Amino acid sequence: MNSGIINILKPAGMTSNAVLSKIKKLLHPNKIGHLGTLDPSASGVLPICINKATKLFDYYLKKDKTYRTIFVFGKETDTIDSDGKTIKKDEKNIEKSEIFDVIPKLLGKQSQIPPNYSAKKIDGKRAYDLARNGSEFELKPKEVEIFSIDIIEQIAKNTFLFQIKCSSGTYVRSIARDMAKLLNTVAYVGAIIRTQSGSFEIENSILIDTVSTDSIMPLKNILKDRQNVFVLDELYDKITNGCEICTEIKNLDCCVVYCKGELIGLGNIEDSKLKITTNLREKND
Repeated sequence: MNSGIINILKPAGMTSNAVLSKIKKLLHPNKIGHLGTLDPSASGVLPICINKATKLFDYYLKKDKTYRTIFVFGKETDTIDSDGKTIKKDEKNIEKSEIFDVIPKLLGKQSQIPPNYSAKKIDGKRAYDLARNGSEFELKPKEVEIFSIDIIEQIAKNTFLFQIKCSSGTYVRSIARDMAKLLNTVAYVGAIIRTQSGSFEIENSILIDTVSTDSIMPLKNILKDRQNVFVLDELYDKITNGCEICTEIKNLDCCVVYCKGELIGLGNIEDSKLKITTNLREKND
């Protein structure tokens, strides 16, 4: 089976790991992994890496994300989503103009505290397991960046649909919590759909039940946004054995290297010397 990425449309109510397990049973890949967890209650884009594509985690995991999400003000749950138990209520009526006023305070680089019900680990244990057991703990803030928060429409009283663009690792539930705090009220997330993860968009995503080997996007297509470097055929043995080779290019980071028409991997060029940093050869499995 060739390596590549499958752009899955994860359904709400299914964990990201459950998606992996199902695809593993369908395709039986040697290696499999996903590019960023989605909450069980969330739906949307979940790119699944197959075989050699799992080596691209460091390149694609930290890509920016886009979400459509519903914030409901006036009630807070312990999980900050619709699956949790109500822990606070507030009768304040929130106007769209008030939200416009606080949005600028939520944008930019910042230290964001993850929700207690999250997959973050504390001393080897998941935060959501500690929270369910009633354990007291404190999560460390994480550096994230929120690029934009747009109000798409007001759905009902205290219920708004947003589009949010942010860096990888940002918790939409934390944005709802922090926005509510600025508005002197409480809130929870009614729904989350991830519409984009890096270059993977919801319009091109597929349902799990339709997955086949034909669903795998080849590595050469995934890496088309990077500069290609073609190595002379006679240098094939050297480049595939990890040797440095001389090039006419002075310096270039993270280029896609081909030789004899074969994708060799990702490499860096420094002082006209090319070195493979990530081996992506299919024949090397």
